[in-house]
Amino acid sequence: MSNDNYTGRNLYRVEVDATKVNELLKRLNDKEAKKAISSALRKSILIIRKQAQENLVSAVTDAEFGSSKNGVSFKPLKDEINVAVYRNASGARVDLIDRRKKGSRAYMLKWFESGTKERATKKGANRGIINASHFFSNAVKSKQAEAESSLEKNIIDSITKIANKKK
Repeated sequence: MSNDNYTGRNLYRVEVDATKVNELLKRLNDKEAKKAISSALRKSILIIRKQAQENLVSAVTDAEFGSSKNGVSFKPLKDEINVAVYRNASGARVDLIDRRKKGSRAYMLKWFESGTKERATKKGANRGIINASHFFSNAVKSKQAEAESSLEKNIIDSITKIANKKK
């Protein structure tokens, strides 16, 4: 995930030692191989998500607790950090905003990440400011190398696990 492999909108490419992985993949059919790679990607990307959750909890009070309002209960804000593995197992991502969930409070995460300017009503009543905590970008910077290094190990582990089940 170095910058020389930068592909656009905060996307990175990771390359692994393909010889050992390809050797193990020959034992599996396409569906099993896709499942193995997807589970390995998920394990690796969860490292970044977990660090982002820890950073959010330390930066924002009550981010680890759920809440309810008018009879509607909301899950903890730290659980709104979304992990997605692509269907074709070509990659994975961690998002702050998941637009698919109705009633999600994930829209607030971007305020805590990048902060807000001072706000006031039309009559001049002060509504405050949210200071940027950069919990997500700090998590990506700190755990990116660890996630990359664990990816190859996770791929090999998940392939061998599925191959052993097949026997």
